[in-house]
Amino acid sequence: MAREIEREFAKNPIRVPVETEYDGVYPAVGSVTNYHGPVVTVTGDNAQIAWDNDTVNQGQNRSEQIAPGYEQLAATLAELLASLPSLPLDDDDEAEVRTNVDTVLAEVVEEEPNQGRIKRGLTMIKGLLSPIATSAIEAASEESAEIARTVIQDLGSSLPF
Repeated sequence: MAREIEREFAKNPIRVPVETEYDGVYPAVGSVTNYHGPVVTVTGDNAQIAWDNDTVNQGQNRSEQIAPGYEQLAATLAELLASLPSLPLDDDDEAEVRTNVDTVLAEVVEEEPNQGRIKRGLTMIKGLLSPIATSAIEAASEESAEIARTVIQDLGSSLPF
């Protein structure tokens, strides 16, 4: 096989033009910044940085006012977050519950909460908890089923609309 290829190349030699000097314009060099030490770039609100300290104690207190009428809903969602580790949810479902709880909590601190977003978030949460509440999941204990039933019931009764 290799000999056949060599014969073909011997019959039809390949020519490759080589350019030793470039006549065109070279592209401009971008700006280069040399830092002679550590560089930390911080973006976003409430950023905290500690550097080269023995011990660091940092804290932030951030409180937001819950819209009137949504206090019970926020309390129920906080209880759900606290009891989430005791519920037999897989990692994806637990992350989905947390995401929806965060979305609803972010909405109830708005001046005029968007009822559509709240309803969608609560519907997702109820949908993820309902297999536990009905004991459809084999890993669900009676305690976790009761927690899920209570949360679903409280979510439905705590809506101000």
